[in-house]
Amino acid sequence: ARSERSIWLHASSVGEVTLLKPLVALLEQGEPETPLVISAFTSTGLSTARKLYPRHTIVPLPFDLTFVVRRFLKRFDPRLVIIVESELWPNFIRVARRYGASVAVVNGKMSAKSHRAHTRRRLIPRVLANLDLVAAQTDEHAARFRSLGVPAERIRVTGNMKYDLTRAPADAQRRAELRRALKFADDDVVIIGGSLHEREDEALLDAFAAARAANERAALIVVPRYPVDAAAVEQHAAARGLRTARKSALDAGGARAPGRDGVLIVDTIGELGLLYAASDVAFVGGSLFYRGANKGGHNLMEPAILAVPVLFGPFNFSFKETVDDLLAANAGWMVRDARELGDALARLVVDAAERRELGARAQRVVRAGQGATARNYELLRALARRPSLAASSL
Repeated sequence: ARSERSIWLHASSVGEVTLLKPLVALLEQGEPETPLVISAFTSTGLSTARKLYPRHTIVPLPFDLTFVVRRFLKRFDPRLVIIVESELWPNFIRVARRYGASVAVVNGKMSAKSHRAHTRRRLIPRVLANLDLVAAQTDEHAARFRSLGVPAERIRVTGNMKYDLTRAPADAQRRAELRRALKFADDDVVIIGGSLHEREDEALLDAFAAARAANERAALIVVPRYPVDAAAVEQHAAARGLRTARKSALDAGGARAPGRDGVLIVDTIGELGLLYAASDVAFVGGSLFYRGANKGGHNLMEPAILAVPVLFGPFNFSFKETVDDLLAANAGWMVRDARELGDALARLVVDAAERRELGARAQRVVRAGQGATARNYELLRALARRPSLAASSL
């Protein structure tokens, strides 16, 4: 038998699993004797969890059938279940409460579309009544949870934990070293396209032509979302008369960094944050073209915390609140097509003062948004130390 009941954290996929990193660190520090169980819904989420949290028990989310959930709960014996964002599995929540565990939602969010669907079906409202805590990202999300039956006294607005994932800014020396290694001069203006999806590389290459016409010292780094797309990016660049070099070839010694005389195509993984630090303007992809109702955008905070000016397209479902914050503070620019992207880049590459001001405002937005994880941890700690609910017979 376990000497200490566990804390179970559940996330949907890679993004939500990664979001847990600062919270898991606080739990490790504050609850060192408590076993942590981490589950994910997708296979990629499980793989990420195994890499990020090797010390802890990683399991797939049990099928949402009462007898299956019951078996998992008996095995792992949680006193607290923490659900990330909107993974509201009815039987998992209901049986956990019957078992005597407290159940909390952190970084809680609910889209208007989901809210309308839940209002019609009434299943989720019955489930939400079982929640002990909803730590919502915004007042808007909190209001939706409240309208579906979560008692107001169980809801707190604590902010968006995604802001706590951002790295501390690289120092000036590290930035200079990176730029030298990539053959960028101090007065080159380096544009980076991060996490670009299909067609976005072509839009950026076309926009880069406008930037280069405005300032011959403009340079370009293209980071496709999937490294396998590097070959297509090479073809698109060549069709526009641009020579290219792959980051993997640089690392292997098989190519030289092109500097501003060519396009650096990044076909490696895990380097985007460092490359943002070496850049002067960032366009964050996954946002220029519609990819589905529940898709859109990538991590805007990563360049913003580095005081790099941030451009993005109109489709940012996954980062809606961040986009709202950036736009409200005039700390990021939305572009709707390749022409607008070209106009924005042409403006920024010739105006260092505007780049500095835009980047500084973006950095302030991210810093102001940080702290949600610590606030959530304090609420969860109080919940975990509350006397256990009487478990009904399973």
